[in-house]
Amino acid sequence: MKSSRLYFLDNFRATVIFIVVLMHVSLSYMMYAPSWWYVVDPERSIFFTMIVALSDVPIMHVMFFIAGYFALPSLNRHGLNVFLEQKIWRIFLPWLIAIVFIVPHTAFMIPFTRNVPVDFFTFYTKTFWTEAFQHSVYWFLSTLFWMFVGLALVWKCVPALRNSKRVTKKVPLWLFPMFIVVTGTTFFIALQFYPLDGWFFTYLISFQQERIVMQILYFSLGIWAWKSNWFIEGGYSPRKRFWVPLLLVAMVIYINVKLAFATSQVPLMERQFYLACIFSVYCFAFLMAGLAVFKTWINGNGRFWSSAARNSYGIYYLHGLIAYWSVYALIPVGWSIYTKAALIFTVTMAGCWFLTANVLRKAPGLKRMF
Repeated sequence: MKSSRLYFLDNFRATVIFIVVLMHVSLSYMMYAPSWWYVVDPERSIFFTMIVALSDVPIMHVMFFIAGYFALPSLNRHGLNVFLEQKIWRIFLPWLIAIVFIVPHTAFMIPFTRNVPVDFFTFYTKTFWTEAFQHSVYWFLSTLFWMFVGLALVWKCVPALRNSKRVTKKVPLWLFPMFIVVTGTTFFIALQFYPLDGWFFTYLISFQQERIVMQILYFSLGIWAWKSNWFIEGGYSPRKRFWVPLLLVAMVIYINVKLAFATSQVPLMERQFYLACIFSVYCFAFLMAGLAVFKTWINGNGRFWSSAARNSYGIYYLHGLIAYWSVYALIPVGWSIYTKAALIFTVTMAGCWFLTANVLRKAPGLKRMF
């Protein structure tokens, strides 16, 4: 059973899911929205562009770190077979259900909202499984599942990993700067071969090429943090007075670099270098500042946070079905886009929270997944 001192990790993870929902709602109202985004309101605002830019960068790295933190103790406790069985039920099967039954409906919004003459049956049986195939928001599940599989194989093949004990260690002074340098370097190198914000996908996995190595490193850092007794008495815990100011500075620099990236007259490789540097700093500062703030101030297990932690997976899983179609339904309504976005975010959160608590976590079969 997890110590109450670690409730803050569940609370942090739930908050990241809330930010994911906010980001996906904001994408429909941002300036320069991706051409492939499911539904885009004709009215746009730079405000939502800034929300997307600031939230898109660090949130999934937090998810991979927390997943890594809890992965090894679960593997040690349950063993290889039970561990993989749990991941199949909790991650692979929900991903598979989403790919077959949910993603086609959201992907269909791309031609539907642009008045492309195609019926859903034709789209589902032909187009989706060929040129229109995607993982939608469920790319995270496929990538995380294969990370767990990779960890399980390493654990099976490397006795030192299975037999090593959890030992409290001081964080070397070079570790964090080195981690930032390495993650920034992988990002920069990837940009020399792949487009910024591009996607790679097959039927079984999907990820952004410039970020996948960083995400593996954050997953690995989570494993190392658990083995080194981070957040336990005597172990390392990040401090707010250092990481929060660094986060605020990195946030300001990042948003300026990101928004100017496409129009700057600076040579491309130089722009990529600056972006990679601040990208890696911002990601790491967000993780450490978030850990510090949540461990200090949001470490409870009260009614709200307990419910948020239990239902956040389902909220993430269902939110696209409500959010995207709500954006489309409100396009002809003459309200401010700020009112629309706030209403859609609230309705999406409330609806997904209710459905998760009362359907996904109670229905036979589904409750084992969620």
